[in-house]
Amino acid sequence: MLALRDHPFASTMQLLFKAMGDESWRVRKEAVTAVLQAQPLEAPVLEALIAALRASENAGLRNSAVEALELIGAAAVQQLCAHLNDPDPDLRKFVIDILGNIGCEKCLPLLVRALDDDDMNVRVAAAENLGKIGDAGALPHLLTVLEGGEIWLKFTVLDALALIGAPVPLVSLAPLLQESLLRRATYDCLAALGDVQALPILLQGLQEKAKNAREAAAMALMRVRERLPAEKQTSLVDLRLQEMSGGPIAKKLIDSLHSEDPVVLSALVRIVGTIGDTRAALPLLHVCRSERLRDVCIDAFRRIGPKLLPELVDHFPATVPIERAVIAQLLAEFGDTGHEKLLLDGLLDDSAQVRRSCALALGRPKSQGAVTRLAELLDDDEPQVREAALEGLRAFAATEPATLSTLASALTRAQLPAKRRNAALILGALADGERLSPLVKDEDATVRQAAVSSLGRVELPQALSHLALALSDEEPEVRLAAAHALSDRGGPDALAPLLLALNDSDPWVQTAALRGLALLGDSGALPGVIALLDQACGPVLIAALSTVAALGGANALAPVEKALSHSDEEVVEAAIEILSGFGCGWIDGHSATLLAHPHWVVRRSFVRALAKLRGAESMAILDRALASESDQLVRSEIAALLGRLR
Repeated sequence: MLALRDHPFASTMQLLFKAMGDESWRVRKEAVTAVLQAQPLEAPVLEALIAALRASENAGLRNSAVEALELIGAAAVQQLCAHLNDPDPDLRKFVIDILGNIGCEKCLPLLVRALDDDDMNVRVAAAENLGKIGDAGALPHLLTVLEGGEIWLKFTVLDALALIGAPVPLVSLAPLLQESLLRRATYDCLAALGDVQALPILLQGLQEKAKNAREAAAMALMRVRERLPAEKQTSLVDLRLQEMSGGPIAKKLIDSLHSEDPVVLSALVRIVGTIGDTRAALPLLHVCRSERLRDVCIDAFRRIGPKLLPELVDHFPATVPIERAVIAQLLAEFGDTGHEKLLLDGLLDDSAQVRRSCALALGRPKSQGAVTRLAELLDDDEPQVREAALEGLRAFAATEPATLSTLASALTRAQLPAKRRNAALILGALADGERLSPLVKDEDATVRQAAVSSLGRVELPQALSHLALALSDEEPEVRLAAAHALSDRGGPDALAPLLLALNDSDPWVQTAALRGLALLGDSGALPGVIALLDQACGPVLIAALSTVAALGGANALAPVEKALSHSDEEVVEAAIEILSGFGCGWIDGHSATLLAHPHWVVRRSFVRALAKLRGAESMAILDRALASESDQLVRSEIAALLGRLR
């Protein structure tokens, strides 16, 4: 195959076509590549590729022909369309699928006509690919199919309508709910297209007897809710759901929490949390076993509130470790002070996850006697438990400063660097700058880093000099901590050290210093930042451009505008975002270049900025951009922007 590439295509075409049907997928792949390299292809070659679609006895050849025609794209459209009336229904279907994957909007009338094809598979393919193409011009024809087409065709039409994404009259979809086989598909379509008018239907759908239809209605309800303004989400959805608490509908939804589909579960968990029914306590706890769904479950617990704690606490001894960890977290979040013993006992749990959660929880209500027990966990085998114990201890700085001070003194004298690091962090919580200062010069870098970070939050006359000195530390992590600490402290005295940090060899230190200078807002730093631009790259350059704009405002945007022609697409994208914050004066001078930028991310960022800044005035440019855009993601973005502007 590789040798054939060196010969004229005309003399090797027959061999290449034979190789496209080879048993080996590698040979087929090489053959397709060789055919594509011969572009532009003459009409007879394209016809030969289309003829290969008839090879029902050789699936490899047929699939290779499909791949080649799709990659040839627009150049093959004319020949493909000529076969939409072919007597072979299988060929007609393949042609329609290829046109859909090419995304050929010019073929819309032909695909619409195929909705009335004699062959069912061709009709289904036409509907499916009208959805892929995404042209709203197909809507009237697809809606006509919903009125009288076969039920299996209606399934595909509903999927196509969802893909197109254009508004569909509710009156066209609501009658389909009378067909039990179409209910789930109709709810799925409403999930993509529904608006406030669909809410009564979706709320009613929560009462569906069929589990799959009920779950589809639940997912659609939450999707539509997300598209509502925040003030309407509560009045139109949440209050209606809360009325179901304690009733049979809520019970059915809670029972559905045993679903294995994480997407379905996510919607159900949010609905159940909004309903606020305490019967959901244990089912929600079970769903928490899924790491993917844990956060949404905990949010549901928060919505229901502390009234579910008694059942959870009773269940604590019988649960698996992750469930015990979640219960401990909820006890802390709800400020429960009646179960300190449960949390203290949890510090001895076999599971590191439970020990960690209980350690963090004990810092919330600041339980008496917990400091000593938490201090013991500083020697735990698991790093996550040690860090949680440290965080829990620091929470007692205001209520038990003397106990913590004694602990910090002992840790400061320890030989292990990890213990001296803990001392630095505890002293930071105590705001004890006097004992922190020596640790800034500790022999261990992790101790110095912790001490520097803590010192940034302490009011101490010598703090600034210690932090400035730390900017010359041999370890970049310490210098980075110093830059962050100076940024957090702020004030005019931080200006000189932060400017010095711009010359650091570590890009993260430079970036932290730039962000600190931006926060200071002192225009005196502008020359130093501008001097950095010529040698900076990547994240440092992006941070420097942002800092220039923050310090110099609209009068200092020349370097940012220059960055629109930078070779790094991330820099260009950042420059677009920065300039967008100062109006649209820069757009005309760079529109043509940015719309033709080789990277799709830049083109997408620019069309977004254009639509945001110029609104309806940008439609003409966006129309031209859509006509010339080759990337499907960018095309979809432009189409969506135009849809909102029209």
